[in-house]
Amino acid sequence: MGHKKREHHVEITVERDGNDTHASASMRWRDADLVGTGDAELEDGERYPKRVGEELAVARALTHLTRQLFVTTAGDIESVTGESTSVR
Repeated sequence: MGHKKREHHVEITVERDGNDTHASASMRWRDADLVGTGDAELEDGERYPKRVGEELAVARALTHLTRQLFVTTAGDIESVTGESTSVR
């Protein structure tokens, strides 16, 4: 059996406006464009570096994207088994 390697690329975009940070994580999966989004807001006066808001927003965007892939996978399994399923 031959070894197969596939590469999938995720593009992450981060926008910061003051204490608010928005991130999106996008990828092409089969014939669909999937986009996950995430937000973070740091309160005025917090001691955390600004990168904490960026890290949170990116993590949330990737989590959102992951959930979409789980839904896609569940649909693929259901199409074969005919039974409702949940994957995590």
